[in-house]
Amino acid sequence: MEPSAYSANEIYDALSPERQKMLVSLPYRAGLYVSFSDVTGGWDAQEAEIQSLTEILRGYAMKTGLPPFSQKVLMDCLAERGAWPSWSKDIGAVPSEASSLVDDLVTMMGAGDLSAFKGLILDIALGVAMAFRETADGAATAGHDAGFFQSLLSSLIGGEEAHSALDHLNISAAEREALSSLSAALGHRL
Repeated sequence: MEPSAYSANEIYDALSPERQKMLVSLPYRAGLYVSFSDVTGGWDAQEAEIQSLTEILRGYAMKTGLPPFSQKVLMDCLAERGAWPSWSKDIGAVPSEASSLVDDLVTMMGAGDLSAFKGLILDIALGVAMAFRETADGAATAGHDAGFFQSLLSSLIGGEEAHSALDHLNISAAEREALSSLSAALGHRL
């Protein structure tokens, strides 16, 4: 097992206040990025996705076994809930922000912890994409292990063709495109 190069607090301290804000807002903004990519379901779908995003973030933040860095980011994201409305601006910049943050983090984190963080961000975004359909079917989205949605998806299609995995989900083409863009920006396969 590869240790992290720095502790979560040391990573935060190495980032400028602006970059810290970008980091803490990323879990929320990544979920919004996917939610806002498809407006065809109207306000009801978007409202359900935002409510699910809140529950997904809470569920993952309370999960034991997350790497300390990922857990700190999620806890700080939830603690800043009052700032969420301001984080809803310029959502189209999320992929470039995510890519830029990964460039910063790669020098400070072990590969395993960084991969877990990137996977968590994608899992949050994927959970939001699936939220409206899942809510309509009566299934809950919160409280799953990080990686749940990606693991489920891989098991359904055999896990071999990651580039076609999104084709097997009941999500819109716009959400599929947003997830692909975020995945590419993070350098992490769905």
